[in-house]
Amino acid sequence: MDKRVSIGVVVALAATFFRLAPAQAADPQIGYVSLQRAILEVEEGKRAKDKLKKTFEKKQGELTKKEADLKALKDAIDSKSTVANEDDKTKAQKAEFQNKLMELQQTFMKEQQELQAQEQKELSGITERMRGVIKDIGNAGGYQLILEIQDSRLLFAKPHLDLTNEVI
Repeated sequence: MDKRVSIGVVVALAATFFRLAPAQAADPQIGYVSLQRAILEVEEGKRAKDKLKKTFEKKQGELTKKEADLKALKDAIDSKSTVANEDDKTKAQKAEFQNKLMELQQTFMKEQQELQAQEQKELSGITERMRGVIKDIGNAGGYQLILEIQDSRLLFAKPHLDLTNEVI
């Protein structure tokens, strides 16, 4: 009876070994992609970035003009306020300056939020299409895992695992 148990254990271990051997022999396919770099290098991404840059420059020019107007108003108020006794006109100008300063700050924040929303809208379609390409590359290449790297968070990987050029 001990002999049959020993043979059974050996057979079970051998079966387990042969079942696991192919799984251990095959290296898992792993890759990584820099979506940010891919977006910046594809034509559609370049056009989107150029469009966003032009919008930013236009809004920046408008804000710079408002800022210059505000600075001129402040300079005018400062030159008049050297008189020890402030008149009603000077007080009104200071109040106007404070209002315009607050408006400028609000406009800046609003413009910044609009630019971020526009960037998200422009790039989301490109990103979704790239995710489809990455999925196709993963299925065709037998990859078990493809990671996205951002902002140099990848500490180490062999260069042949970088699939960014294929995505582009």
